Amino acid sequence: MKREANEAAATVHRVAALVAGGLPIERAWAVLGTDAAAVAAQVGGGQAGGGLITAVLAVAQQTGAPMAPTLERLAGLLREQAAQRRALESALAGPRATAKLVMLLPIVGLGFGLALGLDVLGAALGGGIGTGSVLAGAVLLVAAWAWSRAIVRRAARGDPAPGLALDLVAVALAGGGAADRARELAAAALADAGVLASGWEDVDAALDLARRAGVPVRGLLLAEASAARTRARLDGEARAQRAAVQLALPLGACVLPAFSLLVIVPLVVSMLSGALTPLA
Repeated sequence: MKREANEAAATVHRVAALVAGGLPIERAWAVLGTDAAAVAAQVGGGQAGGGLITAVLAVAQQTGAPMAPTLERLAGLLREQAAQRRALESALAGPRATAKLVMLLPIVGLGFGLALGLDVLGAALGGGIGTGSVLAGAVLLVAAWAWSRAIVRRAARGDPAPGLALDLVAVALAGGGAADRARELAAAALADAGVLASGWEDVDAALDLARRAGVPVRGLLLAEASAARTRARLDGEARAQRAAVQLALPLGACVLPAFSLLVIVPLVVSMLSGALTPLA
């Protein structure tokens, strides 16, 4: 998805250059052998990236905003989204690797027992204490897997398009319309694109501040949008760090007991069976 977003951003940037050179936007898309819908589908259709493309172009056309600067801004936003996802995935790489590693511990333990020549599988599948222990350990291991996945999944959650509402209202204002009308057009465009964007309270706060101060609001909206993306990136990194710590919980509560039940108990049963066999 990151590669597709970067490729889409490059395409949009080329369209911006062609439009700045005097070509109508439809002709610019045709020269590149694509169109806005194809580029939106490339990065996820109605999802954050694709919805962003659809919504921004719709607002620009409705308000008469300068198309070349709007396209350049759009290309930058697509690159920022890709960079944000890349940063979050990098931050989550450690927790995800830890979750996978702890799940391998029981398997490694079983292999160690087999390497020693112990009949671990026979003890585990032969009924009695060994079988009961394995079943209990399997339940704990499944619980650890589900718990670990929930921790990582929760850390990966976040606003998929931080600052989008602020950016879109700024695009609408570039056409010279009133602030309230710009907000309505931006909200309608996002709804039509199927994107649930947050940050409308920031939009309203910026509009209110600009009214009270008697200053243009567009620059304030763009600054707030950049700040929202910075906060989202830092929040994602913080969630990843918390996930790395929280993964110790399923390790201690489930994986280590599962290791004992799946490996240690069958090993002991196998050793005792081997020791008692000559006496039979």
